[in-house]
Amino acid sequence: MKEKLHYAIEAVLAVAVVILFVLQFSGNKKLSDADAVVSEDGASENVMPMAYIDVDSLMSNYTYSVDLNEQITKKYENSRANLTERMRKLQSEAADFQRKYETGAFLSQERAQSEYQRVMKKQEDLQKLEAQLSQELGEEQFRMNEELRKTIIAQLREFNKGKGYQLVYGKMNDNILYADDVYNITGEVVEYLNRKYASSPVIKPSE
Repeated sequence: MKEKLHYAIEAVLAVAVVILFVLQFSGNKKLSDADAVVSEDGASENVMPMAYIDVDSLMSNYTYSVDLNEQITKKYENSRANLTERMRKLQSEAADFQRKYETGAFLSQERAQSEYQRVMKKQEDLQKLEAQLSQELGEEQFRMNEELRKTIIAQLREFNKGKGYQLVYGKMNDNILYADDVYNITGEVVEYLNRKYASSPVIKPSE
């Protein structure tokens, strides 16, 4: 179960893959004076109306993402602890059955067979419970990812109203091989998201 949920627990960070926002506006927007930057040699350069967000950094520093990650991790740890305790008790019962069987403690073969079937049934039930918990946690993780994705998109659209970006990429690993730092708005976006989350922890994502 731990291996199955390893990626599920980290999926909040991996949601970065879907952060590719295309923000369309009616008509063609001309670059304003604010879109001009000065290069190292003092020359003025125009900056295209696009930007990128370092997704790993965003997810690691966005309080809402961190809270969701801690929430699913806690649920996993509680489930793991519950399964571990049940497994410990089952192993104890199996060892007790083995000892009684080897020492002839059962009054009859039928009684031994009945006890054996009871232990096997508990083992089967435990395996089913493990699969069920794994599925439930996977579904919960998917729901959280969707909630996080919708929230970020909704907040980014609000953030962009005063910026005018027409394209914002989500940078993760090597999906963007090179980008000038002038296009990096990660810190600004994280600050904005955390400010919004702090003022209203329960964000209602737009559909």
